Amino acid sequence: MKISLSALLIATASFAAAQGHGNPVPQQLKSLDFLVGNWSGKQNFNNPSAPLVGDITVKVHSFAGRYLEEELSTLLPGRKPTETHHMISFDAKTSLFHAWWFNDTSSTPTELTGSLEGNQLVLMSHPANPNAPVLRATYDKVSDTALNYKLEMKAGDNWQELFHNNYTKTP
Repeated sequence: MKISLSALLIATASFAAAQGHGNPVPQQLKSLDFLVGNWSGKQNFNNPSAPLVGDITVKVHSFAGRYLEEELSTLLPGRKPTETHHMISFDAKTSLFHAWWFNDTSSTPTELTGSLEGNQLVLMSHPANPNAPVLRATYDKVSDTALNYKLEMKAGDNWQELFHNNYTKTP
């Protein structure tokens, strides 16, 4: 019994150490504090047949000091609201921001990496499936209370805009 209890304690301690509770919080994540808050605005889809505009709300908050979590919902006429969650962190090994996108239309997350240049965070996907689209997301801080966002898809050597959002920070 003592051997089993000792083995359990050693295993528990090893598991806790493997989780990295002693690892420093990535300070580079602080450079994205401009995203934190509640935002609302319009999502303008690149729809060639007719204009398609939805109302979008976004809540961004720190998660355990190691991630930013974005909770997004878009309401389009005649449809139920979408549900999307983005997690963003900073990978000190690669010196890149790393994001995972979870949404209500896919059973697997989309992974992206990128960097912050000035007031723009640009992230690109790196799909494991060669047939999957390559996406580029650009967060553009306009001011402390205004944010633009654009999602594009690689089309040959060019980028095709899928949609863009214009947000205003709300209290």
